[in-house]
Amino acid sequence: RVQKFLASLPDNNAAVPGALDDDGAPRRSPVPRASSDAMRSDGQAASSRDRREKEVTCVRLPPRGASNRGWTTAVYEVQNCLPPAACDRAREAVNEAFDAGRTTDRGVSLPTQDVMVSSLPQRCQDEIKEALEVAASRVSRELPGVTLEFVMSRAFVIVYDAKRQRGLKKHTDGRKEGATLLLLISKPQRDFVGGGTRFFPGILESSFDAKPSCGSTIVFPSDTLQHEGLPIKRGRRLLVCVFATKKPLPGAGPAGDEATAASASASSGTPDAAAPSGDAPSGA
Repeated sequence: RVQKFLASLPDNNAAVPGALDDDGAPRRSPVPRASSDAMRSDGQAASSRDRREKEVTCVRLPPRGASNRGWTTAVYEVQNCLPPAACDRAREAVNEAFDAGRTTDRGVSLPTQDVMVSSLPQRCQDEIKEALEVAASRVSRELPGVTLEFVMSRAFVIVYDAKRQRGLKKHTDGRKEGATLLLLISKPQRDFVGGGTRFFPGILESSFDAKPSCGSTIVFPSDTLQHEGLPIKRGRRLLVCVFATKKPLPGAGPAGDEATAASASASSGTPDAAAPSGDAPSGA
C-alpha cells in the first residue's frame, strides 16, 4: 500500500511530454524553488539576529540599586544594536526627510514632528528593524515569562533640533502593559551636544539620566515610568522609537514579574500619572 501511495504522488522531476533538451533527452520539469528560497531567507534573517544578539551587551540602569526594582521602574540599555555604518545611512536618510518637510505630527498634549521609519529607504528599514528586534529579544530574557513584540510599521524617528524642538517635558507614554524602545542613531558630541533621557522612578528614589552611545537602545515600561527628553544645546539628535507589547510565553504564568513590580511600585511611591491623550511620543 505504501508503494502504491508513493507511486501516486506527482513527480516534480518527471519528463515533460514531447519536450526534449539540447542533448535530445526528455526535458524534466523544474522543481519549485519559491518556498525553499523563502525558508532560506527567513533562516538567514533569524541567524543574523541571533548573531547580533550575541554581540550586544544589556545593562540595567542606574548601575547602583537597579536590580532591586521591578519592571514598573526598570530601564535597560542594549548597547551596539545598530552598526556604525547602518547608523550613518539611517541618520542621513532621516535628516534628508526632515529637511524636506516629510514629517508627521504626533501626540496631542506633547506634539512633536517625527519622520516615519516606513518612509526611509528599504535597506535602512531592514537594518533598523533587526536592531530593534535584537534589543527586544535581549531585554525579553530579563523579563520572566514574557516576550516583547512590536509592529514595525508604527516605528518613527524623534527629531530634536537645537533650532526647533530641543527636548520634551516630563510624561509617560501611556501604553498599558507595554514597553518603549529608543534607538539612538546620532553621535553624541559630533551630531549634537546635551540631551539624554531623564527618568523619575518614584518619590523615594532619585532621578537618573540615560545617555546611550550611537547605535544603542534604551528599553523601559511605557505606562508606569515618567521621563523627559533633556534639551540639546547644539545640533540634531535622532532616536528611533517604537512601542512594544508584553506577550506571555506559551505555558508561562502571569505576564512578567507583576507581583515584584507592584511591590516595587508601592515601596518606591511611583506615581500613577495620567497618560497623555493621543499617540504621545517618548521623550528621550
